Amino acid sequence: MVEDVRIKPSKYTILVVDDAEALRNLIVTFLSKLGHSCVTAIDGVDALDKIKGNKIDAVVTDIKMPNMDGITLSSKISTQYPELPIMIMTAFEEEDTAGLAVCAGARDFIRKPFSLNEFSVRLHKMINDSEAQRQMKREQDVDKAIQEFMNELESSKPMKKEEEVDEGLRKALDELETTLKKIWGP
Repeated sequence: MVEDVRIKPSKYTILVVDDAEALRNLIVTFLSKLGHSCVTAIDGVDALDKIKGNKIDAVVTDIKMPNMDGITLSSKISTQYPELPIMIMTAFEEEDTAGLAVCAGARDFIRKPFSLNEFSVRLHKMINDSEAQRQMKREQDVDKAIQEFMNELESSKPMKKEEEVDEGLRKALDELETTLKKIWGP
């Protein structure tokens, strides 16, 4: 029997960070039509405040913004919230921009202008990959706990045989009987 292993899109809360209101609103409208909730921020400083007060599943941020740019924001998020996936958007053509974004902690990078279809596919892939990594880590943690338990069982003293337990109980009862006879008499 073949299982359907496609990951069905879930409804996520996405933080959209861009100082350009028109693009921010376009992305929010698009993501909302896909069933997602959106939180918006106008720069990196605002974004960090929004992350503290909301359960965020992913961040989509512009690279060039006032107060705190997308590279600095990505670096701070990846330090404070290492499992939170980040996609950086930019109109810059510089070759090292994508490398800087990844080094700062971004999981994906998309150049403006982009099609909404490409944006959606890449965003969902990034989130699904992040969820798969979290699931694998949980499974590894469970495997590690089971292995530690098994090691403890293997290294503990071997269980006493039933005859040894019976003999120990007989001796304890004999000692108790002797002590009681001393206290209360024969």
